[in-house]
Amino acid sequence: MIKKIILICIILRSQALSSQELSGYINGMPSVVVQQPGSDTWWQMLVHNRLNFGWQMTEHLRVDAGIRNRFISGSQDMINPASISSDPGWAKMSWNWAKNKSAVGNTALDRLFITYEKGKWKVQAGRQRVNWGQTFVWNANDLFNTYSFFDFDYPERPGCDALRATYYHNATASSELAVSVNHDGKVTAAMMNRWNKKGIDYQIIVGQQAETDLVVGGAMTGDFSGLNLRGEMSYFHPVKNCVDTSGIVAISVGADYIFSNSLMLQTEILYNNVGKGRSLMDIYAAPLSAKRMSICEWNLFVNATYPVAPRLNASLSSMYFVNIQSCYAGISLDYSLVTNLDFSFIAQYFSTLSNSDRENIQILLAFARLKYSF
Repeated sequence: MIKKIILICIILRSQALSSQELSGYINGMPSVVVQQPGSDTWWQMLVHNRLNFGWQMTEHLRVDAGIRNRFISGSQDMINPASISSDPGWAKMSWNWAKNKSAVGNTALDRLFITYEKGKWKVQAGRQRVNWGQTFVWNANDLFNTYSFFDFDYPERPGCDALRATYYHNATASSELAVSVNHDGKVTAAMMNRWNKKGIDYQIIVGQQAETDLVVGGAMTGDFSGLNLRGEMSYFHPVKNCVDTSGIVAISVGADYIFSNSLMLQTEILYNNVGKGRSLMDIYAAPLSAKRMSICEWNLFVNATYPVAPRLNASLSSMYFVNIQSCYAGISLDYSLVTNLDFSFIAQYFSTLSNSDRENIQILLAFARLKYSF
Protein backbone atom coordinates (compact mmCIF):
# COMPACT_ATOMS: atom_id res chain seq x y z
CA MET A 1 0.00 0.00 0.00
CA ILE A 2 2.80 2.41 0.90
CA LYS A 3 4.55 1.55 -2.38
CA LYS A 4 1.36 2.34 -4.32
CA ILE A 5 1.02 5.70 -2.56
CA ILE A 6 4.66 6.55 -3.34
CA LEU A 7 4.16 5.56 -7.01
CA ILE A 8 1.03 7.72 -7.30
CA CYS A 9 2.88 10.67 -5.77
CA ILE A 10 5.73 10.23 -8.26
CA ILE A 11 3.29 10.15 -11.20
CA LEU A 12 1.42 13.23 -9.98
CA ARG A 13 4.70 15.04 -9.40
CA SER A 14 5.95 14.17 -12.89
CA GLN A 15 2.69 15.39 -14.46
CA ALA A 16 3.01 18.66 -12.60
CA LEU A 17 6.56 19.22 -13.84
CA SER A 18 6.03 18.09 -17.42
CA SER A 19 3.52 18.40 -20.24
CA GLN A 20 2.73 16.14 -23.16
CA GLU A 21 1.52 17.06 -26.65
CA LEU A 22 -0.05 14.95 -29.39
CA SER A 23 -1.05 16.06 -32.88
CA GLY A 24 -1.23 14.64 -36.36
CA TYR A 25 -3.48 13.79 -39.27
CA ILE A 26 -4.85 10.96 -41.36
CA ASN A 27 -5.72 11.15 -45.03
CA GLY A 28 -6.82 8.99 -47.90
CA MET A 29 -5.57 9.87 -51.38
CA PRO A 30 -6.39 8.01 -54.60
CA SER A 31 -4.32 9.01 -57.64
CA VAL A 32 -3.95 8.23 -61.32
CA VAL A 33 -0.97 8.62 -63.66
CA VAL A 34 -1.35 8.87 -67.45
CA GLN A 35 1.65 8.88 -69.80
CA GLN A 36 1.78 9.80 -73.49
CA PRO A 37 2.67 8.41 -75.98
CA GLY A 38 1.16 4.98 -75.47
CA SER A 39 -1.52 6.18 -73.04
CA ASP A 40 -0.15 4.03 -70.23
CA THR A 41 -2.24 4.44 -67.07
CA TRP A 42 -1.48 3.54 -63.47
CA TRP A 43 -3.46 4.04 -60.28
CA GLN A 44 -2.59 4.16 -56.60
CA MET A 45 -4.32 4.50 -53.23
CA LEU A 46 -2.46 5.99 -50.27
CA VAL A 47 -3.61 5.99 -46.64
CA HIS A 48 -1.27 8.27 -44.70
CA ASN A 49 -1.27 8.77 -40.94
CA ARG A 50 1.09 11.02 -39.00
CA LEU A 51 1.61 11.29 -35.25
CA ASN A 52 3.64 14.06 -33.59
CA PHE A 53 4.61 13.68 -29.95
CA GLY A 54 6.11 16.32 -27.68
CA TRP A 55 7.14 15.95 -24.05
CA GLN A 56 8.35 18.92 -22.03
CA MET A 57 10.18 16.92 -19.39
CA THR A 58 11.57 19.84 -17.40
CA GLU A 59 11.95 23.57 -17.82
CA HIS A 60 15.05 23.04 -19.97
CA LEU A 61 14.59 19.55 -21.42
CA ARG A 62 12.19 18.42 -24.17
CA VAL A 63 11.71 15.31 -26.31
CA ASP A 64 10.01 15.29 -29.74
CA ALA A 65 9.06 12.41 -32.03
CA GLY A 66 7.26 12.09 -35.36
CA ILE A 67 5.96 8.90 -36.98
CA ARG A 68 4.69 8.33 -40.54
CA ASN A 69 2.42 5.35 -41.20
CA ARG A 70 1.59 4.68 -44.85
CA PHE A 71 -0.30 1.96 -46.69
CA ILE A 72 0.10 2.13 -50.46
CA SER A 73 -1.73 -0.07 -52.95
CA GLY A 74 -2.18 0.06 -56.70
CA SER A 75 -0.58 -0.82 -60.02
CA GLN A 76 2.56 -2.92 -59.69
CA ASP A 77 4.64 -0.40 -61.65
CA MET A 78 3.82 2.20 -58.96
CA ILE A 79 4.92 0.02 -56.01
CA ASN A 80 8.61 0.00 -55.08
CA PRO A 81 9.04 -1.50 -51.57
CA ALA A 82 12.79 -0.82 -51.43
CA SER A 83 12.31 2.86 -52.27
CA ILE A 84 9.44 3.25 -49.79
CA SER A 85 11.47 1.76 -46.92
CA SER A 86 14.72 3.59 -47.76
CA ASP A 87 16.15 5.73 -44.97
CA PRO A 88 18.82 8.38 -45.68
CA GLY A 89 19.82 8.63 -42.02
CA TRP A 90 22.56 6.91 -40.05
CA ALA A 91 20.00 4.90 -38.07
CA LYS A 92 17.56 2.68 -39.96
CA MET A 93 14.15 3.90 -38.79
CA SER A 94 11.88 2.94 -41.70
CA TRP A 95 10.28 -0.49 -41.95
CA ASN A 96 7.90 -2.24 -44.33
CA TRP A 97 5.45 -4.24 -42.21
CA ALA A 98 3.39 -5.48 -45.16
CA LYS A 99 4.49 -6.20 -48.71
CA ASN A 100 3.25 -7.90 -51.87
CA LYS A 101 3.22 -7.16 -55.59
CA SER A 102 0.53 -4.49 -55.37
CA ALA A 103 0.66 -3.13 -51.80
CA VAL A 104 3.15 -1.94 -49.19
CA GLY A 105 2.70 -0.90 -45.57
CA ASN A 106 5.44 1.26 -44.04
CA THR A 107 6.22 2.96 -40.74
CA ALA A 108 8.98 5.58 -40.55
CA LEU A 109 10.28 7.44 -37.52
CA ASP A 110 11.42 10.70 -39.15
CA ARG A 111 11.71 12.76 -35.94
CA LEU A 112 13.23 11.63 -32.66
CA PHE A 113 15.35 14.21 -30.88
CA ILE A 114 15.99 15.74 -27.50
CA THR A 115 16.37 19.47 -26.90
CA TYR A 116 18.21 21.15 -24.06
CA GLU A 117 17.66 24.91 -23.86
CA LYS A 118 19.00 27.25 -21.22
CA GLY A 119 19.90 30.91 -21.41
CA LYS A 120 21.33 31.70 -24.84
CA TRP A 121 22.10 28.07 -25.68
CA LYS A 122 20.02 25.40 -27.41
CA VAL A 123 21.38 21.90 -28.10
CA GLN A 124 19.47 19.27 -30.08
CA ALA A 125 20.49 15.65 -30.70
CA GLY A 126 18.76 12.96 -32.75
CA ARG A 127 16.70 12.77 -35.92
CA GLN A 128 15.59 16.31 -36.68
CA ARG A 129 15.24 18.81 -39.52
CA VAL A 130 18.18 21.21 -39.90
CA ASN A 131 16.53 23.88 -42.01
CA TRP A 132 18.94 26.55 -43.30
CA GLY A 133 17.14 27.24 -46.58
CA GLN A 134 15.57 30.64 -47.24
CA THR A 135 14.05 30.36 -50.71
CA PHE A 136 10.81 28.56 -51.54
CA VAL A 137 11.64 25.88 -54.14
CA TRP A 138 15.40 25.35 -54.37
CA ASN A 139 17.51 25.65 -51.20
CA ALA A 140 21.23 25.91 -51.91
CA ASN A 141 21.95 26.25 -48.16
CA ASP A 142 20.00 23.11 -47.20
CA LEU A 143 23.07 20.90 -46.78
CA PHE A 144 21.55 18.38 -44.39
CA ASN A 145 18.09 17.34 -45.61
CA THR A 146 16.94 18.44 -49.05
CA TYR A 147 13.32 17.93 -50.12
CA SER A 148 11.23 17.75 -53.28
CA PHE A 149 8.85 20.57 -54.18
CA PHE A 150 6.57 18.01 -55.84
CA ASP A 151 6.11 15.97 -52.64
CA PHE A 152 3.09 17.98 -51.44
CA ASP A 153 1.83 15.21 -49.10
CA TYR A 154 4.90 15.52 -46.84
CA PRO A 155 4.74 19.04 -45.35
CA GLU A 156 7.05 18.12 -42.45
CA ARG A 157 9.87 17.28 -44.90
CA PRO A 158 12.72 14.82 -44.22
CA GLY A 159 14.99 14.90 -41.19
CA CYS A 160 18.57 13.80 -40.59
CA ASP A 161 20.53 12.23 -37.72
CA ALA A 162 22.37 15.22 -36.31
CA LEU A 163 23.82 17.04 -33.34
CA ARG A 164 23.12 20.77 -33.43
CA ALA A 165 24.15 23.56 -31.08
CA THR A 166 22.82 27.12 -31.38
CA TYR A 167 23.95 30.23 -29.53
CA TYR A 168 21.65 33.27 -29.64
CA HIS A 169 23.63 36.49 -29.50
CA ASN A 170 20.39 38.51 -29.38
CA ALA A 171 16.85 38.41 -30.79
CA THR A 172 18.04 38.66 -34.41
CA ALA A 173 21.51 37.09 -34.40
CA SER A 174 22.67 33.53 -33.79
CA SER A 175 25.50 31.11 -34.51
CA GLU A 176 24.94 27.42 -35.18
CA LEU A 177 27.04 24.28 -35.57
CA ALA A 178 25.49 21.10 -37.02
CA VAL A 179 26.99 17.66 -37.64
CA SER A 180 25.10 14.76 -39.23
CA VAL A 181 25.85 11.23 -40.44
CA ASN A 182 24.03 9.61 -43.38
CA HIS A 183 23.24 5.96 -44.11
CA ASP A 184 26.67 5.48 -45.72
CA GLY A 185 28.43 6.75 -42.61
CA LYS A 186 29.44 9.97 -44.36
CA VAL A 187 29.63 13.10 -42.21
CA THR A 188 28.24 16.50 -43.12
CA ALA A 189 29.39 19.30 -40.82
CA ALA A 190 28.85 23.03 -41.16
CA MET A 191 28.64 26.31 -39.27
CA MET A 192 26.09 29.03 -39.88
CA ASN A 193 26.08 32.61 -38.64
CA ARG A 194 22.89 34.68 -38.94
CA TRP A 195 22.27 38.37 -38.26
CA ASN A 196 20.03 41.29 -39.17
CA LYS A 197 21.10 44.68 -40.45
CA LYS A 198 18.71 47.49 -41.38
CA GLY A 199 15.77 45.08 -41.58
CA ILE A 200 17.53 42.55 -43.82
CA ASP A 201 18.42 39.05 -42.58
CA TYR A 202 21.78 37.62 -43.62
CA GLN A 203 23.52 34.31 -43.08
CA ILE A 204 26.80 32.71 -44.07
CA ILE A 205 27.69 29.02 -43.98
CA VAL A 206 30.93 27.09 -44.26
CA GLY A 207 31.51 23.36 -43.94
CA GLN A 208 31.90 20.00 -45.64
CA GLN A 209 29.15 17.92 -47.26
CA ALA A 210 29.21 14.13 -47.07
CA GLU A 211 33.03 14.17 -46.86
CA THR A 212 33.21 14.92 -50.60
CA ASP A 213 32.91 18.70 -50.95
CA LEU A 214 33.98 21.80 -49.10
CA VAL A 215 31.10 24.27 -49.01
CA VAL A 216 30.86 28.02 -48.58
CA GLY A 217 27.66 29.98 -49.04
CA GLY A 218 25.14 32.42 -47.70
CA ALA A 219 21.65 33.85 -47.94
CA MET A 220 19.63 37.02 -47.49
CA THR A 221 15.96 37.84 -46.93
CA GLY A 222 14.38 41.27 -46.84
CA ASP A 223 11.04 43.05 -47.15
CA PHE A 224 10.95 46.10 -49.42
CA SER A 225 7.58 47.85 -49.21
CA GLY A 226 5.75 44.53 -49.17
CA LEU A 227 7.96 42.83 -51.76
CA ASN A 228 9.75 39.97 -50.05
CA LEU A 229 13.12 39.19 -51.70
CA ARG A 230 15.05 36.00 -50.96
CA GLY A 231 18.33 34.64 -52.21
CA GLU A 232 20.85 31.97 -51.33
CA MET A 233 23.97 30.49 -52.88
CA SER A 234 26.52 27.78 -52.20
CA TYR A 235 29.81 26.84 -53.82
CA PHE A 236 30.88 23.19 -53.63
CA HIS A 237 34.53 22.27 -54.23
CA PRO A 238 35.75 18.66 -54.17
CA VAL A 239 38.07 17.72 -51.35
CA LYS A 240 41.55 16.38 -52.08
CA ASN A 241 41.86 13.15 -54.05
CA CYS A 242 38.40 13.45 -55.61
CA VAL A 243 38.35 12.65 -59.31
CA ASP A 244 36.21 15.69 -60.10
CA THR A 245 38.23 18.85 -59.53
CA SER A 246 35.67 21.35 -60.83
CA GLY A 247 33.46 23.35 -58.51
CA ILE A 248 29.68 23.47 -58.57
CA VAL A 249 27.65 26.62 -57.92
CA ALA A 250 24.01 26.69 -56.83
CA ILE A 251 22.25 30.08 -56.72
CA SER A 252 18.53 30.61 -56.17
CA VAL A 253 16.81 34.02 -56.13
CA GLY A 254 13.12 34.55 -55.45
CA ALA A 255 10.46 37.15 -54.74
CA ASP A 256 6.90 37.09 -53.45
CA TYR A 257 4.22 39.75 -53.00
CA ILE A 258 0.75 39.69 -51.41
CA PHE A 259 -1.79 42.11 -52.89
CA SER A 260 -4.61 43.78 -50.98
CA ASN A 261 -7.10 41.18 -52.31
CA SER A 262 -4.91 38.37 -50.80
CA LEU A 263 -3.54 37.28 -54.19
CA MET A 264 0.04 36.09 -53.69
CA LEU A 265 2.52 35.89 -56.55
CA GLN A 266 5.86 34.09 -56.29
CA THR A 267 8.77 33.63 -58.64
CA GLU A 268 12.17 31.98 -58.34
CA ILE A 269 15.21 31.34 -60.52
CA LEU A 270 17.83 28.64 -60.02
CA TYR A 271 21.29 28.46 -61.57
CA ASN A 272 23.07 25.17 -60.93
CA ASN A 273 26.00 24.27 -63.22
CA VAL A 274 25.40 20.53 -63.13
CA GLY A 275 25.11 20.10 -66.88
CA LYS A 276 22.28 18.52 -68.83
CA GLY A 277 20.55 15.58 -67.15
CA ARG A 278 18.47 12.70 -68.46
CA SER A 279 14.85 13.41 -67.58
CA LEU A 280 12.80 15.68 -65.37
CA MET A 281 11.24 12.61 -63.74
CA ASP A 282 14.64 11.72 -62.31
CA ILE A 283 14.07 14.31 -59.58
CA TYR A 284 10.33 13.87 -59.08
CA ALA A 285 10.53 11.77 -55.92
CA ALA A 286 13.37 13.74 -54.34
CA PRO A 287 16.05 16.22 -55.35
CA LEU A 288 19.58 14.92 -55.68
CA SER A 289 21.19 17.16 -53.03
CA ALA A 290 21.87 20.83 -52.29
CA LYS A 291 24.80 20.42 -54.68
CA ARG A 292 22.64 19.06 -57.53
CA MET A 293 19.12 20.40 -57.15
CA SER A 294 18.10 20.05 -60.78
CA ILE A 295 19.09 18.36 -64.03
CA CYS A 296 20.03 21.47 -66.00
CA GLU A 297 21.67 24.82 -65.38
CA TRP A 298 18.79 27.31 -65.64
CA ASN A 299 15.40 26.75 -63.99
CA LEU A 300 12.44 29.11 -63.64
CA PHE A 301 9.43 28.93 -61.28
CA VAL A 302 6.24 31.00 -60.91
CA ASN A 303 3.27 30.51 -58.60
CA ALA A 304 -0.04 32.25 -57.88
CA THR A 305 -2.21 31.59 -54.82
CA TYR A 306 -5.65 33.09 -54.25
CA PRO A 307 -8.49 32.52 -51.75
CA VAL A 308 -11.37 32.08 -54.20
CA ALA A 309 -13.89 31.79 -51.34
CA PRO A 310 -13.66 31.81 -47.53
CA ARG A 311 -13.19 28.02 -47.54
CA LEU A 312 -11.60 27.53 -50.97
CA ASN A 313 -7.98 28.25 -51.80
CA ALA A 314 -6.52 27.84 -55.30
CA SER A 315 -2.92 27.69 -56.46
CA LEU A 316 -1.33 27.59 -59.93
CA SER A 317 2.38 26.88 -60.39
CA SER A 318 4.76 26.20 -63.24
CA MET A 319 8.44 25.51 -63.90
CA TYR A 320 10.52 25.75 -67.03
CA PHE A 321 13.78 23.80 -67.32
CA VAL A 322 15.56 25.90 -69.90
CA ASN A 323 18.45 23.74 -71.05
CA ILE A 324 16.37 20.61 -71.64
CA GLN A 325 13.27 22.46 -72.86
CA SER A 326 10.98 20.73 -70.38
CA CYS A 327 8.19 22.15 -68.28
CA TYR A 328 5.91 21.48 -65.33
CA ALA A 329 2.46 22.88 -64.54
CA GLY A 330 0.43 22.27 -61.42
CA ILE A 331 -2.92 23.18 -59.92
CA SER A 332 -4.09 22.77 -56.33
CA LEU A 333 -7.59 23.32 -54.92
CA ASP A 334 -8.05 23.11 -51.15
CA TYR A 335 -11.53 23.23 -49.60
CA SER A 336 -12.29 23.24 -45.87
CA LEU A 337 -15.36 21.01 -45.39
CA VAL A 338 -15.63 21.47 -41.63
CA THR A 339 -13.20 22.20 -38.82
CA ASN A 340 -10.09 20.02 -39.22
CA LEU A 341 -11.46 18.24 -42.31
CA ASP A 342 -10.16 19.31 -45.75
CA PHE A 343 -10.58 18.12 -49.31
CA SER A 344 -7.89 18.76 -51.93
CA PHE A 345 -7.53 18.18 -55.66
CA ILE A 346 -4.02 18.32 -57.10
CA ALA A 347 -2.89 17.85 -60.70
CA GLN A 348 0.70 17.82 -61.96
CA TYR A 349 1.67 17.88 -65.64
CA PHE A 350 5.16 17.26 -67.04
CA SER A 351 6.42 17.58 -70.57
CA THR A 352 9.93 16.24 -70.83
CA LEU A 353 12.34 14.58 -73.25
CA SER A 354 13.18 10.91 -73.09
CA ASN A 355 16.71 9.59 -72.68
CA SER A 356 17.14 9.64 -76.45
CA ASP A 357 16.24 13.36 -76.58
CA ARG A 358 14.10 12.59 -79.62
CA GLU A 359 10.73 11.63 -78.18
CA ASN A 360 8.52 14.00 -76.22
CA ILE A 361 6.93 12.37 -73.16
CA GLN A 362 3.94 13.90 -71.42
CA ILE A 363 2.86 12.77 -67.97
CA LEU A 364 -0.23 13.78 -66.03
CA LEU A 365 -0.71 12.97 -62.34
CA ALA A 366 -4.02 13.66 -60.58
CA PHE A 367 -4.71 13.32 -56.83
CA ALA A 368 -7.81 13.66 -54.63
CA ARG A 369 -7.18 13.89 -50.88
CA LEU A 370 -9.44 13.88 -47.84
CA LYS A 371 -7.49 14.90 -44.73
CA TYR A 372 -8.47 15.02 -41.05
CA SER A 373 -6.13 16.86 -38.68
CA PHE A 374 -6.12 16.64 -34.89
